[in-house]
Amino acid sequence: MKKLFKLIVGTIIVILFCLIIHSYFNVSGDEITGVSNITTSSNVVIRKSYQGDTKEQEYVLNANQIEMLKTLIIQSDFTRNLSTMVRFNDKDRYIIIINDNDAGVWLNIHCIGNKWISIANQFNGKHLKINNPNWKNTLEEIIVLSN
Repeated sequence: MKKLFKLIVGTIIVILFCLIIHSYFNVSGDEITGVSNITTSSNVVIRKSYQGDTKEQEYVLNANQIEMLKTLIIQSDFTRNLSTMVRFNDKDRYIIIINDNDAGVWLNIHCIGNKWISIANQFNGKHLKINNPNWKNTLEEIIVLSN
């Protein structure tokens, strides 16, 4: 009976440990501080550039685009990366700047194509791997609406 009890307790401890590790490495979009406070009156700008090119294109988002961006972030999942450096092939770069003093939101999200994001002052400056295969396409759809 004691062996069975120890086996059950040991199994529960291992399961809890695995859940804690999984919870740490997997980040949902709504865990990004400030995303839930984004409103359609927030100031949102997306700056797009290409690796090796000094020119930047800037897009100011309207209310509809802001809602689309908020939905994209909230519905996406990310994985923490422990390394300080990441490898990538995509040459597209996006900087998403969200500012709303009334709602207390200030987000600066750096995106490397469809692969990585980094958020200033969150996640210890580490990159998060984007697990949404439509991330870049949706960002591009949002940007196209600015034209």
